[in-house]
Amino acid sequence: MTADVSPLQSMTGFAAVDGSHGEASWTWSLKSVNGKSLDVRWRMPGRMDSLEASLKKTLQAHISRGSILASLQLELPGRRAEVAVDEEALDRLSRLVRRRDGQAPDTATLLGLPGVLETRSSTLSEAEQNSLNNAVLSSFTDAARALQAARLNEGEQLHSILSDLVDQIETLVGEAEAETDAVTLAMAERLTTLASDLAAKAGTALPSERLAQEAAILAAKADVREELDRLRAHIESARGLLHAGEPVGRKLDFLAQEFMREANTLCSKAGSTRLTNTGLALKSAIDQFKEQVANVE
Repeated sequence: MTADVSPLQSMTGFAAVDGSHGEASWTWSLKSVNGKSLDVRWRMPGRMDSLEASLKKTLQAHISRGSILASLQLELPGRRAEVAVDEEALDRLSRLVRRRDGQAPDTATLLGLPGVLETRSSTLSEAEQNSLNNAVLSSFTDAARALQAARLNEGEQLHSILSDLVDQIETLVGEAEAETDAVTLAMAERLTTLASDLAAKAGTALPSERLAQEAAILAAKADVREELDRLRAHIESARGLLHAGEPVGRKLDFLAQEFMREANTLCSKAGSTRLTNTGLALKSAIDQFKEQVANVE
């Protein structure tokens, strides 16, 4: 990966490449969308089916994930048209009509049924077909490179969006960290006030040791420092993956799940409205991060 190319590749993109060889001309169209693995659907003339394995190998050299629709439109204008009739299908349909209606069938109608009549160009010689195959394969390499370039272009935009979201997550983690000490102090004050009220009503003072013990238990339940530490570690991991220069979509998706796990725990342990609101804002940023990561190869 060169320095001037985005280290991320999107799974969405489109490319079209024209080619020609002798009298033949064609257009390769490649459309890519999100996918868990590399899944390719081919739309090609039957005469080119033998190329599928070689074509997929070429595509794999440029793309590792995505659902790809590869379409080849091939024109052979110098070839005369040949008409082929499936005699067996025609006879079978004729017998079926006779049994049902008791009349001779309309042959023209039967020939119009799918699979009975096929029009195709005349067969190329073996040498001509091999020469055409090589030219089409070479053209497909250009199409695969063009699709990769389109996905890299979108990857640049993804990289910018994801980097901004990681920065937002870091800012919110910093705000949550600043609020943690205030939450602990507020809880201690509330506990002291409650203990004083109870002591006044009971006419006796609560042991300071017991009060300190209860305060420590409450503080431990509300302590989110471990969650914040893990969130900061995830932030560093995310930045490293965004600059890894290789397909990292699956790793980023797993990391987004870990982000959300810590944010959920933070919200459940939050001891103040401000910390809860910060946790909710954090979850929103992480949800946007996960949504964008779904597009990364």
